[in-house]
Amino acid sequence: MFPPSLRLTPGAVLVSATVEANQPALVDASGSLSYSELTERVDALAADLPSVDTGRRLVHVPLAAEREVVLGYLAVLKAGHVALVTPPEHTSITMAYPPDVSLGPDGTFAGTDLEPQYELHPALALLLSTSGSTGSPKLVRLSHDNLVSNADAIAAALSITPADRAITALPLHYCFGLSVLHAQLRAGATAVLWNGSVTDPLFADELSRNQVSLLPATPHVVDLLDVQGILDDVPSLRLLAQAGGALPATRVRELDARGRIGGWGLAVMYGQTEATARMAVLPPELAGRYPDAVGWPIAGSTFRVDRSGLEQYDEEVGELMFTGPGVMLGYAEHPDDLALGRMHTELRTGDLARIDADGLVRIVGRRSDHVKIMGIRIDLGQVERALRADGIPCCVTGTDDDLQVTYQSCGREPGAVHAQAASASGLGLSVVSVHEVAELPVLPNGKTDRRGCAALHANAVDTAASDSVLSVLAPLVGRSEIDLDRSFAELGGDSFNHVAASLGLTRLLGQLPPDWHHRPVGDLVELAAQRRTPRRRALFQRVETTVVLRGVAVLTICGSHVGLIRLAGGAHILLAVAGFLFARYVLSARETSDRVRRTARSAITIAAPAMVVAAVMVFGFRSVDWSNLALVHWLVRPRDINIFWFVEALLMVSAVTTALLAIPRLRAAYAADPWRTTMAALAVLLVPRYLVLTLFDGPLRGLPGTVAWLFVAGIAMAVADTRKRQLVAAAVAALATIGFFPEWERNLTIQVGLVLLAVLPTVPVPGLLVPPLGVLAAASLHVYLVQFQVFAFFNTPWTQFAAALAAGLLFCAISTYALRWLTTMRRAD
Repeated sequence: MFPPSLRLTPGAVLVSATVEANQPALVDASGSLSYSELTERVDALAADLPSVDTGRRLVHVPLAAEREVVLGYLAVLKAGHVALVTPPEHTSITMAYPPDVSLGPDGTFAGTDLEPQYELHPALALLLSTSGSTGSPKLVRLSHDNLVSNADAIAAALSITPADRAITALPLHYCFGLSVLHAQLRAGATAVLWNGSVTDPLFADELSRNQVSLLPATPHVVDLLDVQGILDDVPSLRLLAQAGGALPATRVRELDARGRIGGWGLAVMYGQTEATARMAVLPPELAGRYPDAVGWPIAGSTFRVDRSGLEQYDEEVGELMFTGPGVMLGYAEHPDDLALGRMHTELRTGDLARIDADGLVRIVGRRSDHVKIMGIRIDLGQVERALRADGIPCCVTGTDDDLQVTYQSCGREPGAVHAQAASASGLGLSVVSVHEVAELPVLPNGKTDRRGCAALHANAVDTAASDSVLSVLAPLVGRSEIDLDRSFAELGGDSFNHVAASLGLTRLLGQLPPDWHHRPVGDLVELAAQRRTPRRRALFQRVETTVVLRGVAVLTICGSHVGLIRLAGGAHILLAVAGFLFARYVLSARETSDRVRRTARSAITIAAPAMVVAAVMVFGFRSVDWSNLALVHWLVRPRDINIFWFVEALLMVSAVTTALLAIPRLRAAYAADPWRTTMAALAVLLVPRYLVLTLFDGPLRGLPGTVAWLFVAGIAMAVADTRKRQLVAAAVAALATIGFFPEWERNLTIQVGLVLLAVLPTVPVPGLLVPPLGVLAAASLHVYLVQFQVFAFFNTPWTQFAAALAAGLLFCAISTYALRWLTTMRRAD
């Protein structure tokens, strides 16, 4: 028996005492449940449980994000009993700890009339599986104070207010997922109950419909969200709260940059079940500055490092030790352990870390043979022992991305070993890697060379990732060998091979970072290695807006010219897209000489096919003037209809832009603030846009002076570094379009294209349409050039349309081959 001072056991108060009664506490498909209604329901359910005066019960809670089950869980805590939380339909733990009472999926309790069979310590409130001891009877014992203090600290660290709505994107039987529910209720905020996968097409609708502002995610979930393009499509999102494993620093920087544009922040967190949930939080405003850190300790807690036995590491590196009100009471490995009180006041995390002078913590490795994969901490030794016991000589290693099994040939098929390792670890096949060897590598002392085994997997991954990325980029830049420290733009990438590079890399990496073309190719290889797990072909894929606009515009241009549709304005949208890509590929170069070189390369890529087509028309059909061949028709006969106006304007405006930015004062202004400088140029160029069309009549809306504002607007959209600047650039461009053409439909088409270009980095496209869209986008210039010549040979609109597209695609293939061949020959010389 416990002494009298320990016999009073209040229930864990997880509901805020100061919340408004009508404030929604839980929201699900059946509607919302206010805090007053939640309190009434929880009190009623708690009353159905036996009184703690007759003995505290161990209550099995197969916890899921279902309203009745969540209410039952809260009732167990409120009544003062102990919740044994497991995944639904999980039996191995309940076999080791047969419960007194069980909570059913309908929220009712079974076994309430039975006598208690355990002696439960008064402080004990909750039992959770240790992260990664799947199927093991080893549990973490948590107290009422653990739950309340950790929930309050999380709510404070993430600035959760009653206005926040967090969705249960993670399982509630997992400590991270459960802490989301606890923190929301303690803060008087709202928990949106979602009991499906984040890959469910309805998940995005749920986020929007319920105005979710806080989205919890492990690194794996972040990748899944990115594949679907969800992160950039939740207007209500305030915070992406990441824990459950380390994100690479490059990924943190990328998410931080995207969040700044999208209006949300990234909070990097660090925790363990043994600490109730969270131990450290890196505030969102500092994520970009410290992308390799996990933050500072939560309120009321401290860290230190213990260097015992770690003399081989740098002086500042040691095992991270955590002290605070979230530290567990201890482990339970047998039912008798449920009577134990506090066994720990300081937690050994098993992680190696360094702590800065200001308390900032950086994790640098693991001390023990544990890894955390998809938010689950895996005991590598336990998995290895299970495989060896089944006759598979092996060495099990791992990273935050996958479990690695190196096994000695033993007559087992790799597929069978793969499945067995997944089963032993409780992980999915996609994050388990197996490698067969004739003999396991050993050290001179005869022990298994674990580093050597891990290197076999790392080398295979790095080589495969490198080969896949280089197979996309090398043909586009005409190089057999690629310097991984240089970016696609530095290697010769431009707006014309941009489409093929973008779609090829999207296939490998999922949604691309906004600045992928300026990142060293080595970074792209690293991303490919991190996201190498096979994916099902998605129903929709996120494709860069520039690619989509080019593909769609060329269809509308051809279709309008033959009378199939009335959707003119595509060429003017393409001029803005050209400005956007000009900023990305040409103006991104720091030196004037590099800008001139890139402008010249781009000009050749545009002018060469245009002059070939013009030559055929001049000498073969005599249908255009010599000034078209020289691409100066706009200057010689400005009032003539000019089918080459787009090419002439693009060449002239890009050349003038590069020349102006060679002037030291203008170059310095652009370097200091590209967006402000470009917007000033846009204001100047709106003068001829209005003046020329007011004073003169004729087909003047293709002259360089009257369309330059579109090109420069595209530059402004590309260099806008905040959401506000994007919206301003979009608004100015859209307003300038009003009245540009006499037909309002044409102006509206251009406005829609400009707004999409400014505010959406990617758009969802049906997966089956992505390949043909990419082919059309890459050939947009060539289709534009040959269409008029092809139309003359056919009589019906549909045959004219189809033939123009086919001829343009063929011309693009020939032109691309010829230019690459010339580039290769020049480099060979």
